Amino acid sequence: MKSAVTGLALLPFGAGSSLAVSSVQQTIVVLSGINEETSFPHLIAVLDALSDQNIPVVCAISPFDSAQQQHGAASKLAQLLQGYLLGGSNIEIAPYLPDLTNQSPHFQARSSFEASQALQRLLLPLKGTTVRNSIRTVVCDDSDSPTAPTGVRSAGILNVLVLPNENSPVQSQTWDTGTVRLFGGQKISLGSFQHLLTVQEANSSQRVIYLSAQEFSQYPINEIEVAANQFCSELSQAELDGVLSLEPASDLQLRNNYEFKRHLCCLLVRPAENDAPLLSSYTEFRATLTRMGVAFTEVNDPGHDPFGSLRGFWVPSDMTQIQAAQGLAWPKMIPIEIPKVRPDRAMIIQTTRPLGSGVGIVFRAAEHGQTGFDSNGLLNAIELKIHSENSIGQLQQAVGGMDDLIISIHPSFLLSRPVRNTFFELVSQLLNDGVTTSLPIDQFVRFRAPKDPISSRRRKVSAAQPALRQPRKPLKRIEKDKLMEDAQVAWRYFTRFTNRKTGLCPATVNSAPGGRLHETVTMWDVGSHINGLIAATQIGLIDRKKFESSINKILPNIIGRTSQERRLPQGWIRTDRHKWGNKNFDGSDAGRLLSSLDNLRRFGGFEDQLEELVASWSLQDIIVDGKIHSVLDGELTSSYVSHSAHYSALAFRRWGLGVQSPYEVLKGTSETDDQTALLEAVAKIGPIGAEPLLLEAMEMGMSRESAYLADVLFSTQVEEFNETGRLICVSEGPIDRNPWFTYQGLQLDTEQRTWATDTVGKEPEYRTPDFRENFLVISTKSAFLWNAYQRHEYSDKLLNFVRETSKTGNGFASSSFVKTGRPTESYSDLNTNGVILQALARHLGVAG
Repeated sequence: MKSAVTGLALLPFGAGSSLAVSSVQQTIVVLSGINEETSFPHLIAVLDALSDQNIPVVCAISPFDSAQQQHGAASKLAQLLQGYLLGGSNIEIAPYLPDLTNQSPHFQARSSFEASQALQRLLLPLKGTTVRNSIRTVVCDDSDSPTAPTGVRSAGILNVLVLPNENSPVQSQTWDTGTVRLFGGQKISLGSFQHLLTVQEANSSQRVIYLSAQEFSQYPINEIEVAANQFCSELSQAELDGVLSLEPASDLQLRNNYEFKRHLCCLLVRPAENDAPLLSSYTEFRATLTRMGVAFTEVNDPGHDPFGSLRGFWVPSDMTQIQAAQGLAWPKMIPIEIPKVRPDRAMIIQTTRPLGSGVGIVFRAAEHGQTGFDSNGLLNAIELKIHSENSIGQLQQAVGGMDDLIISIHPSFLLSRPVRNTFFELVSQLLNDGVTTSLPIDQFVRFRAPKDPISSRRRKVSAAQPALRQPRKPLKRIEKDKLMEDAQVAWRYFTRFTNRKTGLCPATVNSAPGGRLHETVTMWDVGSHINGLIAATQIGLIDRKKFESSINKILPNIIGRTSQERRLPQGWIRTDRHKWGNKNFDGSDAGRLLSSLDNLRRFGGFEDQLEELVASWSLQDIIVDGKIHSVLDGELTSSYVSHSAHYSALAFRRWGLGVQSPYEVLKGTSETDDQTALLEAVAKIGPIGAEPLLLEAMEMGMSRESAYLADVLFSTQVEEFNETGRLICVSEGPIDRNPWFTYQGLQLDTEQRTWATDTVGKEPEYRTPDFRENFLVISTKSAFLWNAYQRHEYSDKLLNFVRETSKTGNGFASSSFVKTGRPTESYSDLNTNGVILQALARHLGVAG
């Protein structure tokens, strides 16, 4: 990104003023706040004044009404715009997207495309006229931390005007995508207008003036007419005096040193193999383009499609690290076809080969409107077909514009040498205009596609998902026997360490010399204990009588404690004492406990007792604005920004408590948009691991959000193994050295694939690359979870690895270090073995 800042010194402009200005100041006028609620008589008065003085103006229009529906081509707003455009007015249509500065590249691309398409539809009646109105500018609100506007270029947007909160110097930014963004400017009220303020500083090269259409109706229309005419007269006089130059925003990049670039892409349609004369002309034509330095892509003739299918290419977008290291070229594009379907049907891409991680491009005629990414994640490109002398005329019109050009050259065009020569002259003119660069179509697509980590990950997951949909085969006898052996190993933890009096089990056990039992447990631990007992009964490790006896010992210990007039489950309790623990409450741990109690309720035998227990807790008191809170030293603290919040929300709902989830951002309008929104929401929380993601599958059934995130995490672990040979199985859990407990997961918003680590205290020394390298572990319990949930060769590898390394006399060890392969052989824990029993019951098909 390059940026420049210009300073402002404002003085009144009027008769007799003396200004020392050494350069003409480029000035853009923006009329904001235009929608269906705008007072049209007031708006017309201002537009007439601007038109009479021939002053270019950007009309920033809300593309949707208050119900988020598109304005129709017959609406009052549409008719007004059509009339001014037909009348030769210098108005430029720009969508107003207030939240653009807060959006990610993907949603910048999508909102710019949808808004531009909506405004183009307003102008449909102008189709066939000489009016051309490409949308190159958007207007948005300012924000404290604006994101880079790298996504708007895909929709053909060149300029972003940021409406200032208050008058401020104009600051310009140029981005590598070819987008310019202007901050700052003057907000002028016509209702109180006296004189135009002009800029005196010699280094002020730009100026943006904003008028609000929403303000006009606050004043009598005759006052607005007088003020608008005075305002326009002073602008025109300032231009005559050489103080400023009134410019269309669409031409902004041509009149400043912004290094504007446009792209030319050529598609050559191969003639039929049996047409020798045409093949000869084609070969000659291709050679001439090569000598001229024109990049082109050869394609087969698609022929006529009576059903309206779209044709295009699938462009690989992500080279693997191995390919990059070996200097290999990008994989070739794959032809695709999109059959026309009913609006209620899902889009289907037809192709002869499997599609890897990539971006699809489809070609449309100019009347389609705007280039950009549609709801299916496909880049819609406007194609100019060159097949006759008439189409050469269309190319001549396009040469002088600013839009990128995608030209498809058809065999019939090759028959006329004069027409071919005219084509070569036009292409030569383009290549020598100082702004046009010739690109092959795949490079053009990769240039236009959002390159942020979230978009890249979504594309990789989409390519990997078909391989994850493998049917689960019935278990063979030998496989069942091995799973039963695993269950007996996990059950050792409970038989050896459960306190006979309380029925509770220590959270962790360190069996090394000098080690100890950790005799306190959280409600998360208790939830794992209850689920482990249920699974052990289902598997057949204990009978129903033993199970009920164990549960009857545990339940009295979790009745909770009253503090600040709230009765809640405690943050932790002692396993060697009855009903002894602290006063705190953990909202995430409570979610785990409620899920296990729901599992116990469904297993049967304790229904009334459980209903009474849960009803005794003041859970409604810790739900504020729909969000679960914890209690720390008597104060409510939100537990919403957590990967446990979604799992907890589902568990709370099982008991009739309505709570929100940070994952529930899906709107159902587009799978691509929904997946991206979910990944962005998750990335803001932090790295994702297998838990509680897969616990949801074991206990409550997978929600749509968690099912997708499971695909994301699993496919990325497979990707890592395929590229580096490292087994990755990230989750949360204890380790046998300081800091003793870590959260490990996939960080979604990093440029490089990152397996991040964190701790309860979020100490910075445990977030470094060096710590990650040495402390990244394979979670034993998560290996069992993946094998129960995701049938795949990789999940088998994980299971086989932990079977070989993690069995101990005290159950399964918690984890193994990725770097060394060393297991925490003297360190085991309640959660690991309880979850393993849960996963085994699911895998064996005995879980309810």
